[in-house]
Amino acid sequence: METSVDFSSHENVTFNYTTFLSASCKQRMTLFDALKSLVPAFEISWTSTMPSGMTNSEKLQLQALKVLSTSVSDTNNIIRLLRLARAEHIDELTIQLPYAFEDEQLGEIESKSMCKLILLDEQGEVIRAHML
Repeated sequence: METSVDFSSHENVTFNYTTFLSASCKQRMTLFDALKSLVPAFEISWTSTMPSGMTNSEKLQLQALKVLSTSVSDTNNIIRLLRLARAEHIDELTIQLPYAFEDEQLGEIESKSMCKLILLDEQGEVIRAHML
């Protein structure tokens, strides 16, 4: 399976949200998937069940596949992703998006995930989040 998280030598984790969407469409929805889309509190509790010895980027990848959902908005998924990244002590996350978010969406993401977003390309499809 193609991974949607890369770990560069500069300690910058990159998450390809487009690849995640593709991978998650191939998975079957379970009862737990339905519950987590209704009760976002499940997202952080999942971190305690991760195997030891994994890198932060590997943990983020596995958690994203379990926590993010195509049944919620992209904005809410990115907020959840940034909260997961913070829980894994990732201070900077680059996210490849399938399309550019509107300014209102970016503002909501910044305020709810307590981070600073920077657009890395003119199309607005690559953003970097710095955790505050």
